[in-house]
Amino acid sequence: MRLDRYLVEKGMVETRSQATDLIRRGLVFVDGDQAAKAGLMITCQKIEIRHERRFVGRGGEKLMHALLDFSLSLDGKIVIDIGSSTGGFTDCALQSGAVRVHAYDVGKDQMAESLRGDVRIDLHESTNILDVDLPDADVILIDVSFVSVIKVLRHVKDHPGEVIALIKPQFEAGPGRRKEGIVKDVRQHKAILMKVLREAQVLGYGIQGLAKATPKGSGGNQEYMVYLSKQTNEKPLESWLGDM
Repeated sequence: MRLDRYLVEKGMVETRSQATDLIRRGLVFVDGDQAAKAGLMITCQKIEIRHERRFVGRGGEKLMHALLDFSLSLDGKIVIDIGSSTGGFTDCALQSGAVRVHAYDVGKDQMAESLRGDVRIDLHESTNILDVDLPDADVILIDVSFVSVIKVLRHVKDHPGEVIALIKPQFEAGPGRRKEGIVKDVRQHKAILMKVLREAQVLGYGIQGLAKATPKGSGGNQEYMVYLSKQTNEKPLESWLGDM
């Protein structure tokens, strides 16, 4: 079996594109040796993924995998980061070629020190995005907690930028539908995803991509990345949920 397929089938990554990226970055080891190619044939060797911390927050890894899954580039783009927190999405966007990031968060003093002095970042702390007139940008990134992503989508719906949003079932489900902050029921996950996708369509978005977020969220919650644009997509909503 090929190494990239092995990593997927053993649940070490979600997709073969993620496996290929880890191999390319030198993070996959076979019997202690760095794997050279995704097509390496595997039989009974010991396989390891030795993660490096590439971004200031876990959100950076989630966004990086989403960009790979959706075959998107941020090179030369102006980006809005809603729910910037420590700056994981912002960090990934800049490392992916974004020329400017307008970062917003309701919190204060959360952005990593390594990013605070970056002149490419326009940081707005203690700011509720619902009170903001959005600046011009090519892409809007959304990673919010303790509020439904739908509320943010309603606020940004008139902005022409593409949207990459993190869907967190633990904040989309009602308090009575989650146990200790975790939503495990697959049927509930699909119901939440369908609700978000339907609302996005009502707001004028076309669904361009949906993928499981990697790594998982706090407490092991499975989260999802969705890619939206103003371009229509006739693919039935139900078909997006097939592998979720």
